[in-house]
Amino acid sequence: MFGLDPPYFRKNALNEQWCLSVEEHIIDIAWSPDAERLAAITAEGRIFLINVQSNTATDKQIGYHAHGGNSVSWNSDGTRLATSGQDGRIQIWDGLSGTLLYTLETKDNWVGRVAYHPKQPVLAFSAGRTLKCWRESEGIIYESSDHASTIADIGWHPDGAVVAVAAYNGLTLHTPVRQSNPHKLHWKGSSLLLAWSPDARYIATGEQDSTVHFWYVDTGMDAQMWGFDTKVLELSWHSSGRWLATGGGISISIWDCSGNGPAGRTPQTLSCHFNRITQLAYQPLGHYLVSTDVDRFLLLWEPEKHDKLVGATSLSAPASCVRWAPLGNNLVIGQFDGVIASFTPNSIYSDQDPRTDVVI
Repeated sequence: MFGLDPPYFRKNALNEQWCLSVEEHIIDIAWSPDAERLAAITAEGRIFLINVQSNTATDKQIGYHAHGGNSVSWNSDGTRLATSGQDGRIQIWDGLSGTLLYTLETKDNWVGRVAYHPKQPVLAFSAGRTLKCWRESEGIIYESSDHASTIADIGWHPDGAVVAVAAYNGLTLHTPVRQSNPHKLHWKGSSLLLAWSPDARYIATGEQDSTVHFWYVDTGMDAQMWGFDTKVLELSWHSSGRWLATGGGISISIWDCSGNGPAGRTPQTLSCHFNRITQLAYQPLGHYLVSTDVDRFLLLWEPEKHDKLVGATSLSAPASCVRWAPLGNNLVIGQFDGVIASFTPNSIYSDQDPRTDVVI
């Protein structure tokens, strides 16, 4: 069976800072805006608040969602933390102490995604087929009509102007703060996740039919990319908004979205994984891209310079979450075995082909 031999990796590319274990599958993890804390939720439903120092981290369990956890999100100033679970509840926690402040009950058996507005104290969440928005001082301020299917993903416009909803039959753009009518971007397919470009020109969606859909937000026009081996569950935008990395198999595709967009362009391909990619994440305010696969490998790339592997390391289990700190100077990996590991990328000189240090 093919694989990469860990003793031959360029280990100086990724320095492990700290590592801890909560002994349950990490389903979601998020940095606080000041990068001094992390919140993690497990598939079994336990919620952890993690205090981070430069080379160490300490965790404490602050709560629990019966039947399992789903999602976690910080508000813009780090004073509040929201979690959702399969008990049909959203829980709001104090971001410093971890004290439970509010519990929001829904009529659904589970709540999929929670996402705080990037600037205002407004929380969006998906409950079954419905999008709802909640403000601490007012309660529920917006509730959509039912979408065509259970909502798969939600995401705020980078400036918070609208919140996009991915479900069957395309995207829906809601404007809950102004209470205007939603705008529908129609597509006869089933979107699994969405990702706004940082400049808000595009929304990309990963599709059930093993395609990627690009939506031009201003015009509503769209384009579709195909040829992926599996349904596409990995999307990550470069901070400039020009490049989109996609998974959907064992290779990474980097799409150039400048000018008239990616339609008709051949993507850059990054190939060094030998099994299905599970996570992709571009570095904020930087140019590194990290990827993980089901064989437990974590790879580091600099796609703007070349298609060569910059660095790699092995994990104790496949990664379930990959999150860069807000400034991109730290990276945390949540894993299926409950391990959370932190890495810092070193400065890399890319003149030498780093693949000469990799044995296959």
